[in-house]
Amino acid sequence: MRYGSVCSGIEAVTVAWRHLGWDCAFVAETDGFPSAVLKARLPGVKNLGDFTLIGKEDFDGDIDLLAGGTPCPSFSRAGGGDGLADPRGGLAIEFARLAYRADVRWLVWENVPGVLTRHGGADFAAFLSVLAGWPVAVPGNGWKRGGIASSAPGGFSLAWRVLDARYTRVEQFPRGLPQRRRRLVLVGHRGDWERPAEVLFGGELRGGDTPPLREDGARGASAPQKGARKVCIPVDLMNVVGRERHLKGKGWDEDGAAAYTITRRYAPGLCDGKTVRRMTPLECERLMGFPDGWTKVPYRGRPAGMCRDRPRYKAIGNSMPVNVMAWVGERIEEVERHGRIED
Repeated sequence: MRYGSVCSGIEAVTVAWRHLGWDCAFVAETDGFPSAVLKARLPGVKNLGDFTLIGKEDFDGDIDLLAGGTPCPSFSRAGGGDGLADPRGGLAIEFARLAYRADVRWLVWENVPGVLTRHGGADFAAFLSVLAGWPVAVPGNGWKRGGIASSAPGGFSLAWRVLDARYTRVEQFPRGLPQRRRRLVLVGHRGDWERPAEVLFGGELRGGDTPPLREDGARGASAPQKGARKVCIPVDLMNVVGRERHLKGKGWDEDGAAAYTITRRYAPGLCDGKTVRRMTPLECERLMGFPDGWTKVPYRGRPAGMCRDRPRYKAIGNSMPVNVMAWVGERIEEVERHGRIED
């Protein structure tokens, strides 16, 4: 499988799909620090910059799949945007147009679940309509956490599902990631609807999510100490007496099971009953499934060892969970090879 990645950030999909042997034909990122990460970690891959300007002549050969997580603030409650009418939200439509220009067979798109409800669901319907090649209406009872849409001839048949990083298991992350992070993942295929539906729904029991099991003494991926488990409590770092100014955000979930969602604005806090502190960039990399030090790169004249924390936090918070993208990629590979997911 050969793919192109847009709104690439620090390139979660390449980290997630590396074990599949897939080939990244290009990335597309305009922000300075993520571009520096791409240059350091993927030195042989072209960064094509503004993906709205990419034509088929801009990359060598054909690609089979287009992946991207277009900006989410216009669809999130906290972002204050206006959906597709916001220039950031409109990049979702540009993603669909590039999928046609690049003539791909598969696409993978990620965003916040808020895209399902913006403007009563009309924005998501408009996005699906462009991809499918004919009008897709909002269901009478609104969009749910998962669904399927067939396509007009030549269009993309689609499936979508809200996935949580703490419940999404692959071999590399058998217990998910210790972070509460729900995101909508959409998979499209140039053909019948059964293939994208099989990727997101095939071979599974249709029950509710089951939290990852934890053995006695087990702690989260970013826990700073070894030994017996201690009870961690949620803590709002904004209200900690005597806190440092940079401590913003929430703490750990009950009993240390999962961190609150990492965002581009702040990293979660950590409380072990005695101390309260902000998580380090290394711990945030682990919470997203990246290799240690993935974002510790040369930037603005500073060597990697002196890379500032602030751009690292922002880039990590803007990225996708590696385990979720690995789960999607592995299932696309299986459907490509066998046409279905084995139970």
